Amino acid sequence: MRHTPQFFKLKGQNQVFASISGSELTQYPDIAEPLPIMMNENDDEHTPKYQIIGGFNNNCVEVTLSDELLNSESHHIEWVCLLTFTGFQFKYIVHNSKKKLLFALADEDAYAYCGKDPCEECRFKCKNGFAVYASWGKEGIFGRDISPFTSIFADKKD
Repeated sequence: MRHTPQFFKLKGQNQVFASISGSELTQYPDIAEPLPIMMNENDDEHTPKYQIIGGFNNNCVEVTLSDELLNSESHHIEWVCLLTFTGFQFKYIVHNSKKKLLFALADEDAYAYCGKDPCEECRFKCKNGFAVYASWGKEGIFGRDISPFTSIFADKKD
């Protein structure tokens, strides 16, 4: 069963917490407020793009952010987060300075059925259950599932 993460902002602070269960923090609305996630939206600018690169048991997720937003004065990326089988990885971005981010995978997160580089996201869906999230400041958190099973049927005609 895939757990859906929740993100919380500590009230009065600029600190964000990520939780798989999150239920403990919802009991204390004076301490932390939940942050909404726009998941798998058709927003190509805010929603991060990804590619799985590497090969057998030695791979990573490369996340690419929108040039248009990064070059804009009105948009500010704060962080990008990768959810894997074993937990979270966060990368903080200063002054829209990174277009590509690499998230290294190890142990069961790195397991692959084939050695294709880049990953073709075949029917085995080795990384199904992973997700990538990007926090664009006041605009919100945008997320995308990695290698979802629904993509198998996306190109099929009725």
